[in-house]
Amino acid sequence: MQIKELFKKDIFRPINNVVQAEQVDEEVVKTELDEYVLTEESEHYLERFYRNYLAVYDQPSTKVGVWISGFFGSGKSHFLKILSYLLHNQSIAGKTPAEYFEDKTNNQELLNMMKKVSEKKTDALLFNIDSRSTSSSKDAEKERIIEVFLRVFNNHLGYSDTLWVAEMERQLDEDGKYEEFKQAILDQNGKPWEEFRLKILLRKKKVIQALETVGYDRDTAETFFDVSREWFSIDAQRVAELVADYCKKQGPDYRIVFLADEIGQYIGNNTSLMLNLQTITEKLGDLCQGQAWVIVTSQEKLEATVSDLDSTKDFSKIQGRFETKINLSSANTDEVIKKRLLEKTEVGEDTLKTIHDQEGKLIQNRLAFDPKNTQLRSGYRSIDEFVSFYPFVPYQIELLQMIFTKIRNLGEGGQHTSRGERSLLKAFQEAAQLNASENVDNMVTMAEFYPSIRDYLESSITSTIARAADRARNDEGLTEYDVQVLQVLYLIKGIDAIKSTPSNIATLMVETVYDERQPLEYKIKESLNRLQTAMFIEQHADGTYSFLSDEEQEINREIRAEDYNSAAVKERLANLFFNVMYRHPKYEYKHNELTKHFDYNKRFDNYVKGQMNHELTMQVYTEGMTDSEAALQANSGYLIILLDKEYVAEAEKALAYIQQVDSYVRRKQSSTTTQQQKRIFEAKLAEVDEYSQKAEELLAKACENAEFYIHSQRRDFNGDFEHKVNQAMDMLIRNTFTKFHYIEEPISFRNSKQEWQQVAENLGQQNLFSDVNKNAVDEVKVFIEELERYHDQRTLKEIVQKYEAVPYGWEEQDTIGILLGLMNAGKVRFTYAGEPFNPNSERFYDRLERISERDRIVVMPIVEMDGQVKQELIVLVRDFFSLTQIFDTYDAYEEIIREKVHEEFVEPIEKIRERRRQQDPTSDYPYPGESHIRRVVTDTQKLLSIRDPEQFCRTFIQYEDDMEEWFDIIEMLQGFYEGNPIVKFDEAVQVLKNHQQDLEIIHNEELEDIAQRMKQILLQEEPSKDISQLPKLTDDLKNIIQEETDKQKQAVLVQSDKSMGQLKDLYEQYSQYETITAYIQSRIDRATQLYEKIKNSERISSARINQQQLGELVDSTKSKARQMLKEIREETDTVEREPKPITGKDLYDKFFSRVDTIETEEDLERAIDSLKRELLKELQTHYFVKA
Repeated sequence: MQIKELFKKDIFRPINNVVQAEQVDEEVVKTELDEYVLTEESEHYLERFYRNYLAVYDQPSTKVGVWISGFFGSGKSHFLKILSYLLHNQSIAGKTPAEYFEDKTNNQELLNMMKKVSEKKTDALLFNIDSRSTSSSKDAEKERIIEVFLRVFNNHLGYSDTLWVAEMERQLDEDGKYEEFKQAILDQNGKPWEEFRLKILLRKKKVIQALETVGYDRDTAETFFDVSREWFSIDAQRVAELVADYCKKQGPDYRIVFLADEIGQYIGNNTSLMLNLQTITEKLGDLCQGQAWVIVTSQEKLEATVSDLDSTKDFSKIQGRFETKINLSSANTDEVIKKRLLEKTEVGEDTLKTIHDQEGKLIQNRLAFDPKNTQLRSGYRSIDEFVSFYPFVPYQIELLQMIFTKIRNLGEGGQHTSRGERSLLKAFQEAAQLNASENVDNMVTMAEFYPSIRDYLESSITSTIARAADRARNDEGLTEYDVQVLQVLYLIKGIDAIKSTPSNIATLMVETVYDERQPLEYKIKESLNRLQTAMFIEQHADGTYSFLSDEEQEINREIRAEDYNSAAVKERLANLFFNVMYRHPKYEYKHNELTKHFDYNKRFDNYVKGQMNHELTMQVYTEGMTDSEAALQANSGYLIILLDKEYVAEAEKALAYIQQVDSYVRRKQSSTTTQQQKRIFEAKLAEVDEYSQKAEELLAKACENAEFYIHSQRRDFNGDFEHKVNQAMDMLIRNTFTKFHYIEEPISFRNSKQEWQQVAENLGQQNLFSDVNKNAVDEVKVFIEELERYHDQRTLKEIVQKYEAVPYGWEEQDTIGILLGLMNAGKVRFTYAGEPFNPNSERFYDRLERISERDRIVVMPIVEMDGQVKQELIVLVRDFFSLTQIFDTYDAYEEIIREKVHEEFVEPIEKIRERRRQQDPTSDYPYPGESHIRRVVTDTQKLLSIRDPEQFCRTFIQYEDDMEEWFDIIEMLQGFYEGNPIVKFDEAVQVLKNHQQDLEIIHNEELEDIAQRMKQILLQEEPSKDISQLPKLTDDLKNIIQEETDKQKQAVLVQSDKSMGQLKDLYEQYSQYETITAYIQSRIDRATQLYEKIKNSERISSARINQQQLGELVDSTKSKARQMLKEIREETDTVEREPKPITGKDLYDKFFSRVDTIETEEDLERAIDSLKRELLKELQTHYFVKA
């Protein structure tokens, strides 16, 4: 029995495989209605549509959109077309479209709704939106959807495809002249208007002539034509108004339905086009109130389409208008294919059932995919599915849909692939036809779908497969079977649902129900090897294969020839080892309760990760090494690991390939890179992660067979690789740090300072020095004794580093703890920056803890004292400081002597110096004792600057005599600075300073003697007993100055009285002139102030200064008054003064106007002044002549 004999219908019969939206041939329509398979799903959606559609007749609504979605092959275009037949209700072969469904369903409610709708007048305008658009296929240049809708509507009315021409026709129609105009065109030109308008721009004059014929004047006709062409514009509102007006004229039950196929593909990611669809749907709903419907198809659901667009735009309205949503699934496709193509005869069914009964389980295994790397369903679910699908397998429908989608999305198809010429039904029919004459046990492989797709693929794909076929025909390293495998590899390339492993390819290539799995897989692998050798395919890091186009093959060759940096590959492999295979940057070693993290050097062949400055080294070799060579390398502190060199070599190849891809793509990418090249580059870069994973897996395998060498011997360990390395590191540490276990009771890292304090200051437990740590303490003691023997010392940093190194490996806090214990036991002492450093020092434990401070901390062994020196120190300390306690070390004596020197000398001197600093630095009389102070300071500094305890003690003994003098000096200085003498000293200095001017003015011999004596006492170098004279000398000085001041002040007052009188006379003299007297009065006020100061002055110097200022004021006032008088006379034009004779009697009377007798010089001056004043007064109005 042959395959073709299984089917109820002839598989070679013509089937309208491709549903074209605008197909109108009646025979084709009849076939489509006859063979339309009403599946359970499509019946459900038809019922939903009719229910919503009919509801609007009773209750007008704006929700007039229907969104039909489904992937390629789901039948959405067919569903749309059948819906258009049903709505348009045109009789086909004597039957209404609804009547064709009476044999397809028993759903009487659906049939009743179909009949009810068919009774209504409806125009169904079915169109493929892309074919009705007049613009470019580029998103940015696509015609607006409202313009396409308007063109379709215009065509329905018989108007032109050209929108502005249709607008002109519409205006003629409204004027009632359209038919007359069309007749005029026919009469004048011999062609019908429908043909004539195709070249309207070339026939402008003839159009204008026809317009004139139907009644328009020439100007109006020209304007009518030009305005229609140049000023035409349209928007959604206008289109909706035109449709609404048309619907209104047809009656309330009339419906017009726009059925737009592939609108989702037309919109793509163009936000503007989606907004355009939203607007026209909204306007049609608002203005037509249910009389105009919009039904569209898309591969994506409405929600998914909207979500891919600009998120800043509001698409909520369109989702509301497209309330009826129909989503056709692949299950619908399965049912259609089974009913239209694969229905079996009774004999066919019985034959297949028999085969399944015998081979069912084996068939299931033979058709099984690897569940780890495919999402496709294996085999058949049941015997019924086997019978209904045979010779196909259910996965082929789902996979073929994915393949068609891939071809469209990746742009591998030609220009027809986006318009629906591809058809699942066609592909299945042609594949069945290829097997028609085969025996009944033959099955359709995925390779047999390739011919149905080939004609629509780009030449870059088909030429590659054709070239392989040519090589197979000529027996050039390939077979015909290899070509089929290559075709399958192309088909599933880029399909995420299935990985192209040999096992999965074998499932896709099962040819008969009896094919054995193992031989088939072996055959597939041989074919893959041949194709890979011929570079038609490539193998990826994960073991999968992929088809290579000619361009991909060339790029692969160039990548393999790309230079790469082998050192960088080695570095990446090393990082993979130390970051993934063994990812511990430090090794955690445990011994009893002690845990320590050991740093170790990391070396991979010759590559070094980090610094090589640790005691332990993990050296990994990958390039092959003999057992003896490895043992020789495994010296102290070295762990040698040998990895499997073959696996490492494969891992290095994978990493090298990653570098080659990255280098090649960066070098080749440019502005001239084609889209195909970009896709190839992106695919190559996507492989990088796979190759990185492959390298990791290969390195892990290399580690599984690793060999270990420690201390010149090979060592074997159990467990996985990480566990083996841990065991090896344990052994390495035990054999390298042989004295590590001396520390049995460690100091806590977190509480190290508290535990150090307990050890150093006897504050409690001292576990560090218990028996368990005895070995460690003894080890450090031996080292300290060596330092003492050689009079040597070490910094804390050096000692810590010593015991961190081999063979100890101790933690720093433990080493410091031991040293503190030895310090407490009197074995060592510390210094910091040359100064003694002990628990009493500032920040003692903080500085021990800080690594940066440890090179300033010196650890010194404590030396045993000389007997003679000790005896002398006992006596001196007792005599000088009254201390009877006896010490055993230089350090102890140094500490107590330093303390006492500070207490007895340094601190008192500093107190005295602080008091001296309070004196005015400009004083002529500095405090005494400077030389003594300097001596004590210098000597004590010399002593205290000695850092070595022994030398300090010996020098202290030499200072015995000097210290006695220091005590005397301190006593003398304290007597002055801390008692009454310094107070009297300051008072004497202040008195001399206050009366300095008085001493310069007053000439008194006794006063000068007293001042001289005071200065002598104040300038003495040392504070002497003469200071006691200062109080009396100071008092005498002040008394004499007061007496002299009183005497001289009286004479000054007499002179000042005279000056005040002169001002009063001047005021009377110029009493006639208001401005002058006002000025003189202001000067009298100022003079009065100076006079008061003179009266109140306690010192003669200040009295004389004020008296001098008063005299100067009188002189300046006189001069100014004369000047003012002169100015007044010059400004006023007065009558010339009259002469006045003056007699001796007149002069006599004026002379004695104020005095009767003249006995003294003062009397004479007063008389003369009186005469002068009287004469000056009369000179204001007269001048004198001799009588």
